Amino acid sequence: MKYSWLAGWLFILVLSACVRGETIGKQKPVTPTSSSEQTTKDVLPTNNALEHPLKDPTGTPEITSATPISEENPCREEWGSVQQFTLQIFRTEDKIRGRIYTPPCYGMDPDQVYPTLYLFHGATSADQQWDDLGVDERADQLISQGEISPLIIIMPEEKSWISFPENPFGDYIVKDLIPWVDKNYQTLADRKYRAIGGLSRGGNWAVRIGFLHWGLFGSVGAHSTPLFIGDLERIPGWFEVIPESKIPRIYLDIGVDDNDRDDAEAFGSLLSELGIAYSWNLSPGLHEKSYWQSHLDEYLIWYSTGWGVE
Repeated sequence: MKYSWLAGWLFILVLSACVRGETIGKQKPVTPTSSSEQTTKDVLPTNNALEHPLKDPTGTPEITSATPISEENPCREEWGSVQQFTLQIFRTEDKIRGRIYTPPCYGMDPDQVYPTLYLFHGATSADQQWDDLGVDERADQLISQGEISPLIIIMPEEKSWISFPENPFGDYIVKDLIPWVDKNYQTLADRKYRAIGGLSRGGNWAVRIGFLHWGLFGSVGAHSTPLFIGDLERIPGWFEVIPESKIPRIYLDIGVDDNDRDDAEAFGSLLSELGIAYSWNLSPGLHEKSYWQSHLDEYLIWYSTGWGVE
């Protein structure tokens, strides 16, 4: 009898481990609302196959499938996945970290390629922001409903808030991250099928990178975006060198009570003066999570519309 208490504790520990093993990694759909709390979900651990440098890539990330796609056996997956990545920048000691969403059944057909969407987070946040908003769950749902085409979403982290020209984040995206993604993932590596967007400071980056590197992006989304200091005055010069046929699709939106509303409206007014077409959405809301979360569907649908693919 003197060991009965020990046996009891061992039984409880084993039972607890079994329960945890059943729940880790499960994903649940999240319907964005302006008032509900975001459901927390596990992110898949970093895949070592993704952590090879751009200079010497070892091939595409490992793809496993228990049931390959065929006419008799279509995709049966309901949810995509989110993986973390780390990319070494060889010309410096820096690294880019972030998350990549791949859609349901990604990799089952090695010939299928996907549009890409680069989404940047806001100031004081990190690469988990769009994931926490539920962009992957909303993408899964919209794909399953046929509202958008399957896509790959890349969510890099800006680890420094230093100003230009010392901040290398934009160069890392253009020179390192995009080529690495296109080499190691099944992407449609064409500007029409590559979009860039962000919220708050991330939108500042999306505008700056998207306009300066118009040959890489067919769509630019700026959500609650005030622009970097001085960029409003630079935009006319940027557009002078963009061929009319290569002007990207542009989407601007902001909350009615957002403190950056005046800046966003000035941005839209400038585009109008330049004769540049853009989509504009002014909706109730503040510069906060509930606003962005409630607009995830329209963001994803807008980006997907530019690709014109099913």
